[in-house]
Amino acid sequence: MGEGVCRKKKLFTKKGRAELEGLGLGVWASYRRQELLTMLDQFDGSLRELDRAVAEQAEQNAAAVLLMTHPGVGPVTSLAFVLTLGPVERFERSKQVVSYLGLNPREHSSGGRQRLGAISK
Repeated sequence: MGEGVCRKKKLFTKKGRAELEGLGLGVWASYRRQELLTMLDQFDGSLRELDRAVAEQAEQNAAAVLLMTHPGVGPVTSLAFVLTLGPVERFERSKQVVSYLGLNPREHSSGGRQRLGAISK
C-alpha cells in the first residue's frame, strides 16, 4: 500500500504475487517481503494438509456427508456442526437445537410487550 498497490484479496493471486515480488523496495524491505512470502508458502502447505484431513474425516461421517449435500455446506462446516451437536436424537424439537447452539433471540418482555434482541450467544 505504501508503494501505491492496493489489490486486497487479489494480492494473493498469481498475478498479484508477481506484482508484489516485482516491486522495487529497499534492501531490508525486500528481505522482509521474501521472508513473509516464504512463511505464506509454508502456511499454505500446512493448510492444504489440514483441509485434506478434515475432508477425509467428513467423508467418514454419514451425518456430515448428508449435510454436505446442501449448497454452501462444505467439509469444515458439516463436520463442525455434527461434532458440536453430537447425537441428534437427544433433541426432540428443532427449537431445542437452536437454543443449544445459542441461535435463539434474547427476549426482554414485560407488561405484555415482547422485545426480541440479538441472538443469545
